[in-house]
Formats: sequence, structure tokens, C-alpha cells
Amino acid sequence: MKRIIFFLFLFNSFSLFAQTINGYVFDNVSKEPLIGASVYFDGTTIGVITDENGRFSITIEKKITTPLIISYIGFHDVLIASPWELREIKASLVPKAVTLNEVVLTADPYTRERKLQVFRRQFLGNTKAGRSCKILNEEVINLYYNVSTFELTATADEAIIIENPYLGYTIRFRLNDYVVSYYKKSLSLFDMKRAYYAGTSFFTDKKKGVAKYRKRRAEVYKGSSRHLMNIIAKEEWSFKDFSFFKGSYQTHPENYFKITDSLGLKKVSLSNKLNILYKKKQQSAMFPNYEYYFVDELGNFFPPDAISFSGVMGTQRAGDLLPLDYVLK
Repeated sequence: MKRIIFFLFLFNSFSLFAQTINGYVFDNVSKEPLIGASVYFDGTTIGVITDENGRFSITIEKKITTPLIISYIGFHDVLIASPWELREIKASLVPKAVTLNEVVLTADPYTRERKLQVFRRQFLGNTKAGRSCKILNEEVINLYYNVSTFELTATADEAIIIENPYLGYTIRFRLNDYVVSYYKKSLSLFDMKRAYYAGTSFFTDKKKGVAKYRKRRAEVYKGSSRHLMNIIAKEEWSFKDFSFFKGSYQTHPENYFKITDSLGLKKVSLSNKLNILYKKKQQSAMFPNYEYYFVDELGNFFPPDAISFSGVMGTQRAGDLLPLDYVLK
């Protein structure tokens, strides 16, 4: 049976902390302040916009090692990996050059609408949450199918705006990479080899505190890769909802995971592929790509490509994304 592997590249981590970050955003050319620039921590609901003087201030209770992103329409984004090390941030944004999209001379055998159908499914997902999502600005998405490599690639000129009515979020997603690979010249799901995308995101919570959406978010979280990582990091091997298998034989996960403390995070090593069963019905598998990875207290792990998933966890896409600062209640 062909195995489809999915990779989702994000950056994340939390640790106990409390601090205010202040800064100033301006045009690199005119040196004028940029009013209304977005300043946010990647993958979270934590963000602000700059005031009439181009200034911003963010106060949070937990130190976040996910990058700080500063963006403004018509300018290149600025990514600050360690904003806590700076007394004040002075972000100089460089205007984007106005260019025409590259003209591809090789034949593309598929229409834009057909490629968009694949993009939606592999980017948003086919779960209940994924199917509910709508991309509000599909015109910014560029799609190309390479008949030599059997790959569908996508780029976006601006942040992709995703409306997720099922979970009650609006997501601004900056697409850095998107590739769907096939075994042959095809866009059929049955011929798909793997899919991955990479990018940064900012969540706006449209239904904060609403009971129906709290329940839905909890349902999406439970049994997810993030939920699994939380259990692994805490070494809660007695948690019966997750069962671990080596091949078809149930096994003791502590024999395969090595977990140590590292600067407020958990350093995790996994020696072999393991099959996962959640509540005796949802089947997944996890494959280690690196010798070790790190997990924070909320179950967010990095490097983001340290583990790949297949099965149910491998079907989860942007439509099932929860903010990195989401906490199950």
C-alpha cells in the first residue's frame, strides 16, 4: 500500500516568562513610519498593529521562542528570531519591487481550477474543519505543475486569508513553500506520494469564549499530533487514550522514547517508527527524521520537520490548525 506522508512546517515554543516588547516600524526607503503594520508571534493569536507613529508594544506572560513577524502590504516581511534579546526593536521594511509573474513556457497539463481544487484539499484538509474553510483571496496564489518531477507547487504574492467558520478563526498565512508530489503525471489522490507546506501564520479569534467553539476546538485538539506530543513530553504513559504499537504488536512507549529536560523544554529522542492508536479507532504513525526534537509545555514541537505523520494525523492540515497559544480547558 502506498504511504502518504504529510509535513507541516511551523516554528514554536513557550516557556515561563513575562515581558513587554516595544518597537518602531518604518519604510527603509523614505524612513517614514509605517502605520497599521502587523506585528505578531508566528502561529499565535498574539499580535498588534503599529500606531500613527509606527510604534508598537506587546506584553505577554510567557516567553515565546516562535519568531516575531512584522509585515505590511507591499513590503517584505521581517522575521526576528529572538526579539527578547533586543532592548527596542527598530524594524526597517524594504518595499517589494513591482514585477510580473514569471512566464512558464513548458506545457502545464492542468487547468488553474483543477490545480486549485488540489491546493484547497491538501492545504486546508478534508476534515470537517478543513471542508468548512474558505480562502478569501485565491487570486494571490500561483500554481504550477512540473511534468518532469510530477510535483504541484504553489507560491503566494501576499498572505493567504483563511476563514475557518467551524473553529471560529481567521488565519493570515504567509506561504513559504508548498509541494505535492506524485508517483506519476497525475493530480489524483490515489497517485499522491507526499504533501508539505511551510509558512508563518497569525490567528484572529472570532468566537472567543463561545461554548460551541470551545467544544469544537477541544475535539480537534484531542487525538492530534500536538496532543500526542504533550503526552509524550509529560511521559504520561498511563494515559490510556493513546496506544503505541511496533508493527502490529502493542508496546511500551518508554522503551522507544528518551526524554530529558533542556532549558525549560523537553528533549525527545525516538529511535524507530511507531504506530499510534487513539481511543482504539484513530490510526496514525510517526516517523523520526532527526535524532531528537524539542517539545514545550503545550505540546508544540520543533524543529518542525523532526517528525512526519501518516494516517489520521497525516490528514490534518491548515483547517485543523489551532493557535500555538491554545490551551485545552
